[in-house]
Parts: sequence; structure tokens; C-alpha cells
Amino acid sequence: MKASPQPASALPARPKEASLISVEAPPPEATRRTATLLAYAGRNDNALRIAVVILYVIVVLLGATTSSIGIPTLRQDPAHPLGLQIGASSPIRSDEYNAFSAIVLSIMATGGAPTTSVLAAPAGLAHRYPSGGFFETFVYFDSTLLRTATFLPDTMVFAAHWWLPALLLFLFLPKWFSQVGSARRWGWMAAFLIALSPAASWWTMMPIQLIAYTIAGSSLILSAHKRFAEGQRAVPALQCLVAGILIAGLPSFYIPWSLVLGLPILTATVGWIIAFRGRWRPKLLSVGSAGLVALVFGLGTLWENRAGISALLDTVYPGSRRSSGAAQPLAMLFGAPALGPMQDMTPVGINESELSTAFTITFVWAALLIVFIRNLGSPRDNVVILTVGTFAVLWLTWCTVNFGERGSSIPLLNYVQPIRAAQVCGILASVLVCLLLDRLPKKVGWRAPTVAAACCALVTAYAASLLQQSYLPFMTRPLIFAAAFTVGVCVFVTTKYASKVWPIVLTSAVAVVPIIGANPLIFGLGDLRDSETATYLRNEGRKAAASNGVWASDFSPFDTVMTANGVPALSGLQRSGPNSEAWKNLDPEAKYTNAWNRGGGFIFFEWTVGQPLDIGTLSYTADVTMVRVDPCVLKDRWPSLQGISSSRSLDAPCLVPERTLAWAGREFFVYKFR
Repeated sequence: MKASPQPASALPARPKEASLISVEAPPPEATRRTATLLAYAGRNDNALRIAVVILYVIVVLLGATTSSIGIPTLRQDPAHPLGLQIGASSPIRSDEYNAFSAIVLSIMATGGAPTTSVLAAPAGLAHRYPSGGFFETFVYFDSTLLRTATFLPDTMVFAAHWWLPALLLFLFLPKWFSQVGSARRWGWMAAFLIALSPAASWWTMMPIQLIAYTIAGSSLILSAHKRFAEGQRAVPALQCLVAGILIAGLPSFYIPWSLVLGLPILTATVGWIIAFRGRWRPKLLSVGSAGLVALVFGLGTLWENRAGISALLDTVYPGSRRSSGAAQPLAMLFGAPALGPMQDMTPVGINESELSTAFTITFVWAALLIVFIRNLGSPRDNVVILTVGTFAVLWLTWCTVNFGERGSSIPLLNYVQPIRAAQVCGILASVLVCLLLDRLPKKVGWRAPTVAAACCALVTAYAASLLQQSYLPFMTRPLIFAAAFTVGVCVFVTTKYASKVWPIVLTSAVAVVPIIGANPLIFGLGDLRDSETATYLRNEGRKAAASNGVWASDFSPFDTVMTANGVPALSGLQRSGPNSEAWKNLDPEAKYTNAWNRGGGFIFFEWTVGQPLDIGTLSYTADVTMVRVDPCVLKDRWPSLQGISSSRSLDAPCLVPERTLAWAGREFFVYKFR
């Protein structure tokens, strides 16, 4: 008689309980209790997923986000802002409100590509938006969906786009945990540690976006593998198609963090499928199909964005910059639990975003768990833990050890500045520690939790003390002790009572404390849509787009409102690199190439009537190109220039006063040309 095949849902054999406590085979009644608890946990998990979806729908309907677009410089009258905002906007997140959100609003206004500066090369790869290419339309689906603003309220579309990565994180990370053999509850804890980390908060959820799509794609590959093993064809083929498209977007947006965060999850997923004790056909079908789709759509997207990539690589800044590993301050590495004071004070010698990290203290926790869980099993049974752990330690080493000049020649690693690795490697450690916690026995003694709690508390206290001596001198000693004590308690109860849910709830709730007031809660789009100035510019933007005309401004926040309302412009965003042919109109002899050959930045104008054209940079930043020019000279060199905005009254023979507009509490003069 032919042996029955192995069930497709079987997982790699789990090792016996850790050697802290010997565990005998459970009696039948214990098995029944376990089954009851699993059913209860499943119901709770379903309830949590439903709650996440409901919460997402609510914030979308309310148009609520944590964006800083309500900052006073983006208000028509800061004393009388439009809409409702709770909490203050974060000035340090200028990239968010002047670039990321402005580009999103611009796509919504135009129904197509955003109106970044016409002097700039396309920045679709850097900001995940399509410009008409077939492959990028699917790979950057999140930006493609922004075009639904033509028949849905802008506020809802903006909020839906804003929260989509978080939605995918909470829906797919717990599922991914269960698919690789761990309990879903640890996936929930990992999701909360990621979403509530200071790095995610002070970087406006960028780390979430850079890992969520890869997690969703990886989970779909695992689902496809299971269905292929069950003999299904159509559904897993569709899952592989969607997974491949999601994964194809991995090398986009902020590529250094994509490498740090997305690549380990994808590698661990593929490793788990290969190590699975089952037939090879489902493995090859799932990994091969998804990989082929990812390869085709990924290469297709890179080809469609070749102009922007080429422009960026050829820039003076950041250009083809390569980095080497270097030691970062311990205060920054392990100080995340004590960063609460940043909500009320500005750090010394560094800004809030640069100082913020994920919960890197989980590295210490994970290392101690490995010591106490002496028998994890064979490498095949722990391929996910080994893969995530290897990547996590690799990136921790990159930001704690000086590699010297040779480090800049290490492929992939040299694309990541050590400070960027330091800010987010704790996300990998958070995933790792949750995978390890799942391997603890149901009953744990006092030794492991006590040692783990004491070590994590001491490291946190030391890092917090260093923060007080360097970046946050106004931090009080009671806050240092409170941060260390809280970390110790969370580590202790979560390790001691690993089979319970309430320690996870406690740890997730405590993780909110350092970031609860870091960002505002804003309902709607503020003055960027409904103000008189925004309405006027939106109408002018449509006229300019219809006649291939452009505008220019001499005030950066005014550039933002123009971009957000779809006004084609010379001033504004140059995020990928320059359009060299376009710059020749202003600089035909390439005299100022070093000033305008820059990416990831902004183009500012200054009106200098009667003065010669001059192009330079600002002394305090490397990503701003400053063009000082007479508006009449600019009109001669750029005939399609239709209008300008000036922060002061101008007297030039080519200008015709149009009207005045209010923005950022100031009066601006709008001119057309004779």
C-alpha cells in the first residue's frame, strides 16, 4: 500500500521545549486544554484583524493622518488654520511635508505624474510613483491608486495612502509568523514594536513602508507554497503574481533601508520554503513563479526609471556615494526607550530624526534568550531565526565596528551609511526576539527572566545616562530610572509568562510612551487644498499644464503649495537628479554644474532684478540649489514661463502685476509677463 503523502500544512519539526525545564508528554486533558486555548487565540486573532481593518476604515473616512502638513509655514493664515489638528506639527520632518506629502497631493491634483521641477529628472524610483510606464504602474500600485482622487474625496485618498503600509504590516506580519511556525501573537508584538519605535515615528513611518510590502509579498509566497502542495493551481498562481509585484518594489523609495529591512524577510521566507520537509515541486513553483514575476517587473521598473537612476548616480551629491562601517554612539544605539523628552526639547548637536532609532535593546534580549534556550534544534528547523539573526547581527556590526576604507568596497553594505543601519537594525532584532520568545517552554523559571530583565535595564540606564550627558541634557534622572525600570519589567514579564497574552499587551502599551506626542493628528489636508491660495494655484496649474507653461517662486513653502496643487514649476523639488538638458537653458556653458548637479533636494529661486544670473548652494545644507536671477532674464531663457510669485514687490519691465496671495502669514505678489 502506498504511503500517504505528508500533509501540506506540516511545518518543519519544532524542537523539544528548551532545556530550562524538562517537559513530559502532556496528558489527554492537557491536550484538550491546549486545543481550547488555540481556538481562543484564533478567535482573538481574527478579532484583532477585524479591529485593524475597522480602524483603517475609520481613519480613512475621517481623513486623519499623523502628517505634519499643518505646520505654520504651510498655512495661509497660521493664526486661523483650516480644519482640525491635535498636537503640533514636527518641523524636523521637512522631507515629509515639503516633499513626500507634496508629491502625493500633486499626483492627486494632476491625476498623473507629480509636478516636481521641470529642471529635475523623473524621481519615480525615489518616491514610488509611476510616470506612465507599464511595469511601474503595477509595482508602485500605492501611488497609482492616488489617481482615484478624481472621484473620491482627496482627504480620504490621502489618508488611505498614508496608513496603507501600517495596515499591511499588522495584517501580514502575524500571519507570516504563523506560516513560518511561530505563534501569531508574537507577530502582533513584533508589529507593535516596529510601528511604535521612535525611528518609525520620527521618520514619518518610512521604516514601516520599507518593510510592509515585502512582508505582504513574502506571506503570499508562503500561502502559494501551501496551496501548490495541496494541488491547487489558479489561486496560488495569482498569489505568486501579486507577491512578485510587491517584492519587485523592494529596491525603491529609500534603498539603504530597503536593503536593511526588506531583504532579510524575503531571504528568510525563501529559506523556510527550501528547508520545508516536503515535495520540491510546490517549492519550485512558489519561489520560482514569484521570483520570475519579481525579476520581470523589477527590471522593467528599473528600465522605465533609467533616466532618473542615471541622473542620480551622476550627481555631485549624493551621487554614487559609498559608505564604510563605523561605530555609532551607544547613546543613540540603545537609547530609544528614553527618547520621550525629544517631544518637548530639541537635542543638542543633532536633530530628532537622526537621534531616533528602533528598539535596539532587543538585541541584548535576543542574545540572552539564545543563551538560555540551549537546544533550539537543527539549523533546518531554525532557518528563519538563523537568517533574520544573521542579517540583524551583520547590520549591528556595520554600525558598531570601524571597517576603515575597505568597508566601502563591500557590495550592498557600502550603500548603507552606518548611522542609517543604526536607526533601523533594531527592527530586525524585534522580529528576532519575538521568534525566539515563541521557542520558550510554557513554564519558565525565574533565572532567565531575571537575568534578561536586569541586563536590558542596565544597558538602557547606561544609554539613557549617555543621552543626558550628550544630546538631551535636560533629561531628568527619574526619567532615566523610569525608562530602565520599565524596560526591565517588560522583558521580565514577557519572558517569564511567554504563554500569556497580557505581557505582550503591556509591552506594546509601554512602547507608545517615547513617541506619543512626536507627531500631530490632523484631519484633512489643511490649507493645502481648501484655502483661497491653494484654489487659485490649482486653477493656474491646470491652465499651465494645458499650454506646457511653468511657474516659479522665491519662497520654499510657496513651492510646496504649488507642487501640492499640480502647478508645473521651475522651482521646487529635484529629488532624483537634474535634467541636464533643461539646465542648459539656464547654464549653457555648464559653469555652475557643481551647484545644480544634485539629487534628493530642492531648487530655490531668488529674484535679483538688474543683477547677473548666479547659481550656487546654501552653506548649511548640501541638497539645495539656489538660483539668483532677474525674472526678465529667466523669461528670456525659459519662454514658457507664465507666472512668478515673489515675497516682495518687484519692479521689472517684463512683469505685469496679477494679484496678491497670502501664505505662511505673509503677502506674496503674483506677476505675469508682458
